Parts: sequence; C-alpha cells; structure tokens
Amino acid sequence: MKNYEKILKIYYKKYLNRDPDPDGFKHYLSLLKNEKINENELQKIFLESLEYKIKLLTKQYDEVSKIQIKKNTKTFFVNSSNNSNFWAQLQLGVWEPETFKIFDIFLDKNYSYIDLGAWIGPTVLYGCQNAKFCYAIEPDPVAFKNLKNNIDLNSHLCARIKLSKQCITNFSGITYLNPKNKTMGDSMSSMIFEKSSISCKVEGISFDQFIIDNSIDDCNFIKMDIEGGEFTVLPTMQNFLHKEKPTIHLSLHPLWMKNPENELKKIYEIISKYNYIYDNKLKNIDKKFILDQNNHNKFFDIVVSDKMI
Repeated sequence: MKNYEKILKIYYKKYLNRDPDPDGFKHYLSLLKNEKINENELQKIFLESLEYKIKLLTKQYDEVSKIQIKKNTKTFFVNSSNNSNFWAQLQLGVWEPETFKIFDIFLDKNYSYIDLGAWIGPTVLYGCQNAKFCYAIEPDPVAFKNLKNNIDLNSHLCARIKLSKQCITNFSGITYLNPKNKTMGDSMSSMIFEKSSISCKVEGISFDQFIIDNSIDDCNFIKMDIEGGEFTVLPTMQNFLHKEKPTIHLSLHPLWMKNPENELKKIYEIISKYNYIYDNKLKNIDKKFILDQNNHNKFFDIVVSDKMI
C-alpha cells in the first residue's frame, strides 16, 4: 500500500515549499486514501493552485530588475528588489481586487485625488491613470523610499504624481511613526502604536494645512488607509469634507483601538452627512452598519460618497 502521507508531504515541499497545513493535509489525504483522486490528479491540483502560481511568479520577478504590472487596462512598472511576492499577488488578482474597482468607478480624469497611506505605490500607480493628478502621502521612510523608486520607473506617470513624506495628523509639528511589528516599511506602521527603538521621527501636518500648502482645489476622492490613524485624522477633516464632499475610500481598524465603540461613533457622525455608504464590494449599506458590535474586532473598508452607483 502506498504511503500517501509521505507522498503528500513531498508534494507540499516540492510545489509550495512548505510543510502541510493540518486542514489541507487531512483533506487531500482523505481523497487519496478513498481513491477520489490519484497522484496525477493531486499534482494537477497543486500546479493549478493560486499559491503555486504566486510562488512561481514571485520567482520570475526575483530574476529581473523591473517588473511590468498589468492590471485591468492599466500598465506600470515597479522595482523587483522588494516586495516581489506582493506584486505577484496583485498581478494574479489576490490583493484587494475591490480597491481597483472602486478606483475605476469613482476616480475622474477631471479631478485630483489624495492617497493617504500610499505605501509602495500600488494604488498610486493605478489611480493616477484614472485621475487628473495624485497627491501620494507616505510618512514611513522605508516605504517612502520604495514608493519613490517605483514612481521613478514610470516616466510617463511622474508628472501626474506628487509625493509627500509628511504624516497627516491632528496637528502640525514633529510626531513619531511606530512599527506594528519589528520593522518599518511593511504597510503597518502608524502613529497609534507604542513608541519603540525603531520608531521614526517624522513631520506631522494637519490635513487642512496640507491642502493649503499644495493649493488643492479639485479633489473629489480620498483614499485613507493609515492603520488606525483614521480615528485621529478624519475628525480634523470635517470642514473640508462637508464643504467639498469628496468620496472617501476608508479603511477602518477598530481592532487596534482601546475603545472601538467610541471611535466608530466618531466616524459615524462624520460619514452620516453623506448620502451613500458602500461596503468594499460596493453594496449599498445602512450608515449605522459601522456601529455594529461585530465590527469592533476586525478591519473593514467602506466607501462614503454622494454618488449613487
């Protein structure tokens, strides 16, 4: 009798380069033992798995200096020296496909947009092709360096992007950006986390001052993904939001807050002035959705707009 456990472990290591996860191992072992699949069919399953395709594409990206990303009708280039696995996930449609749909629907070539939490540039390089201009803000110095490197590879797009390493907060002055994990640049640094030895001193600026400094008078869309900082920043933007009514693609992180109920109430008071609230799949939802207690222990995205879709 064949040693299916050994065969399965070999396949995991050969095709996915890892040890089996308990649930997957149990599932495939049962299929093999009950003769629901044979070894050739098992091999096909692994070869056609998204995980294997990401692994294969990541390896391809690691072997070149510049990666061409094709997403929907947009094309741009990024540096392969960092985050090749992330770019493989984006190219294969794993990373936030809903975000690109939101950008396609709400961005307008007659208006600029502000990208708060630009990280290494996936939304910037895509969004600037849908909008008149993009103001990309990323205070994490490691992420900002990678962002600039990626932008510089796209000479045809540079004129439509302005980069800023300032940190939008509730005051103008020096503040600290702190890592969630043990490194900067991983998309999860924030001013809400505890200060550590690798925290970075950055220039803080209020949203209103940023608008004034950059003479922005045509913004109709704001993407905000600032890892919990939204609960500090959004309340300071109320005058601008109520006057200009830009659509807001807002990532909420109540899980990281000490009192998520109160923090979400503050957000509710702001977004309730808009006509429509959508979830990240663009389903129209009740404004009080964000007050649901089930949201306290998770992250979720909403789109706030006066535009009916």
